[in-house]
Amino acid sequence: MEIIPHNSDMVTAAITKAEKLGSIRNSILKGGGNRAGYLGEEAVAAHIGATIVSSDEGVGKYNHDLLLNGKRIEVKTKRRTVAPKEYYDVSVAKTSTHQKPDLYMFVSLEFRKTSGKGKNKTYSDLQNVWLLGQKTPEEYFNEATLWESGDIDSNNGFTTHVDMYNLPIEKLDKVEA
Repeated sequence: MEIIPHNSDMVTAAITKAEKLGSIRNSILKGGGNRAGYLGEEAVAAHIGATIVSSDEGVGKYNHDLLLNGKRIEVKTKRRTVAPKEYYDVSVAKTSTHQKPDLYMFVSLEFRKTSGKGKNKTYSDLQNVWLLGQKTPEEYFNEATLWESGDIDSNNGFTTHVDMYNLPIEKLDKVEA
């Protein structure tokens, strides 16, 4: 895990894209996570030198987020109010398994605990962008555990919103895109 740079231009771009996109079908948070997802893309792309190819129009927005040396990368982002720990999970929603990236990269956005919730989260309270690791889809789904909607994580009391495949951060590979 490593903290990667972010700046106000990335935040502005993410908010603009999210507002244009609105709520998307099969979204776990009904579009509330769009800002976070786009900010994860912005930060990772800048960090690894990838091109952002996600789109707010057409079916392109559903396939993958970044392109680097011909490799299709899907960035999965979670919001947190604490720094991620090795035993925390990353997730891929079952409704996202239609995506066919070459690689998943996982990001956590760490906010001050005083931040607002949901889509109204205050991005001025953003502390860190954490690049957690990566996995190929084949490796990810071979190692991940399927959590069904309504399952409760006994470690933190989180109730899953949708069926999702979870994997502890410690099982991710170091980013080598």
